[in-house]
Amino acid sequence: MYGRLLNLLVVLLGLASRFACSPAAVRDQATTKALVHAGNLAKPTRPFAAIPPEFQIKPDLELPIKFPPEACFTNIIAALASIAIGDFEGKMHMNYYRSRRFLQPLIKLSSPAQKDVTRQYIVWGLFLTAFYLHSHNAFNVGSFSLQWNGEEVADIAIGGTPKLAGPLGVLGTTPPTENIKVDYAFFGGTAELGKGAVFMTIIASLLEIAPQAANDKIHETIINYLNNEPVAFIVTPTEASRGARGPSFSNQVLIDVLVLSADYYAASNTYRQLELKIFVDNVMVAQGAFVRRTSLGSLGFSNATEQGQSVA
Repeated sequence: MYGRLLNLLVVLLGLASRFACSPAAVRDQATTKALVHAGNLAKPTRPFAAIPPEFQIKPDLELPIKFPPEACFTNIIAALASIAIGDFEGKMHMNYYRSRRFLQPLIKLSSPAQKDVTRQYIVWGLFLTAFYLHSHNAFNVGSFSLQWNGEEVADIAIGGTPKLAGPLGVLGTTPPTENIKVDYAFFGGTAELGKGAVFMTIIASLLEIAPQAANDKIHETIINYLNNEPVAFIVTPTEASRGARGPSFSNQVLIDVLVLSADYYAASNTYRQLELKIFVDNVMVAQGAFVRRTSLGSLGFSNATEQGQSVA
């Protein structure tokens, strides 16, 4: 069991070191306002895509109606995946979102006077909303006021009436690209990582991608995790994705992979360590895994379980 995990991490990090332009081949992230350092393989310690302290959310969850956590998480991921592909600092229309798997709860975005809102506010708000639901075990019908310096800029409602909804985002603006395929395999025994920890790691990864251009290629190993949670997501491009011709491993592909992974976990209702092989046009462009963060220490990532701050 441990041997397979170690072999997988060796493969992933071996790919990173083989194709690195310098020893700084790993893009380390810890969510949010957190710092992470990964031994000799990492870039100098730098902050995750920090949410400014001027931005806050205020919850209003008075109704006792509750939804399954996996439905809330998966539908928030659908909203984030749709929004993350756009201009991070640009304006966006308000809309409803849900995944293909769960019709409820609808994730409804609104704003004062229904004005367009800067996309980064919605990205930060969706992350903090998911974090609040998870940390308070409060998967209720309700709403979250998104505020900048105390002034409301938008609102996120959890739950709604489908017949009143406008166009729905279905696992993103469109379903994941048909030429993307992911082979999954659970490993490492029967011990669970935790439902909330897995989904929050996916949401943290989308938060990290959002400020970046969707079409940009990924050249280095990425390690994402939410501080105070036991899960890390690690993914490494293959040699085939680095050439001038043929399919590449881009941020857009990674967004689709994260959405597909959330759906795979929800469908299986199993939240164990999970290996990923990612294909574009039948060419494997990356390998990855959801693993226990403590496993990273065996390969020099000792601080990956120590650094960072809570967003609470």
